Amino acid sequence: MRIAVTFLTLLFLLGIICSARAETKLMVVSDLHYLEPSLYEGSDLFVQTLRNGDGKITQYGEELLAALYRQIGQEQPDALIVTGDLTFNGEQKSHAALADWFRRVEESGVPVWIIPGNHDINVEHPTGYAKGTVYGTKAATPEDFFSVYSDFLETGGPGFSYVAKVSSSLWVAMTDVARYQDRAETVGMFTAQHASWLENVLIQAGKENARVVTATHHNVLAHTSFSRDDFLMFGSERMAALARQYGVQINLSGHLHMQHIVRENGLTDAALGAFCIWPHRYALLTFGDDDRWSYDAKELNEKFLPDGFRRLSREWFTGISRDKMKASGITGSDEETDAMADYAARFHAAYFSGTYRKDDRSWTRDPAYALWESRQDGSFVTYLRLMMSEASDDPLHAEGALSP
Repeated sequence: MRIAVTFLTLLFLLGIICSARAETKLMVVSDLHYLEPSLYEGSDLFVQTLRNGDGKITQYGEELLAALYRQIGQEQPDALIVTGDLTFNGEQKSHAALADWFRRVEESGVPVWIIPGNHDINVEHPTGYAKGTVYGTKAATPEDFFSVYSDFLETGGPGFSYVAKVSSSLWVAMTDVARYQDRAETVGMFTAQHASWLENVLIQAGKENARVVTATHHNVLAHTSFSRDDFLMFGSERMAALARQYGVQINLSGHLHMQHIVRENGLTDAALGAFCIWPHRYALLTFGDDDRWSYDAKELNEKFLPDGFRRLSREWFTGISRDKMKASGITGSDEETDAMADYAARFHAAYFSGTYRKDDRSWTRDPAYALWESRQDGSFVTYLRLMMSEASDDPLHAEGALSP
């Protein structure tokens, strides 16, 4: 009887294992902008530098990585995909420390695959911060990058482009379009060399009956009018055409520092919000055994973060936005300018976190919106209307079906 029960138990467990294996789950993060703590600890100047930025809360980078590690443990993905801007500004010390963290992740049983962004290689004037002063630190060269991260990438394509074979039936074409040959540039470029490499990958995937997802740092589709120049890669039309020709349905990107999804003629570009900026999103890209896929952008579990951190981080982000609006020269009474600056901060928080919805009319019915409309300089209202009109229908979720 014990043998029969044991046999049935084994069959049951085997069924669970087979069922679990039928689903493949990728965890995606982007724009970590990690800075090794010895390069800023104790520096009020560094904190002030961040206050002049776009909302990065890099002074809590260690806490965020610790929380992400625990989140990975909870999600148990089949791989972690990191789509560039690993470091604050390409500091050698930051890369070395982050590589150690990636090793911890792999030691937990989760493979890590990375590509660089525009903040990772040959960055001009990477900086360290001490009390009351700044100093130069060493930037990573392409050779340094490969040496530090050789365990988390392959070779074969232009720059650091390669194929991450998550399984025999699912490949991620990690496509490095960043420009850093002489010095780091903001823009990315998909060249003829990229096209030849990627097409060969897609042809080979077809022969091996493998499904392909692409991953880039820069966007392959234009997300908004204002983001087209610096965020959409040059040569994007060529990459998008190849993707459509060979049945690639989703590209994983970042760079925008905004949670946004755009769909165009069967291709989805899912731009993940910067992990270093509230609300610290990661994404899960899940594939069922029926070849259907779903993409969901999520927030770190609050229990993995220090007490009160979520509120602190949100206030940091909205405070920076509010201060910038106040400094922009808006006119009116103190009460009016406070209301307008607060409105802008709340709108940016909703839009960049991916929680703004086109059908939410409360934004245009807000009294502060009328205050903005009444100003002779209508540039911010023009910007608001553009942002509202170009919002994703759902910036947090997409789904589809892959074909070989």
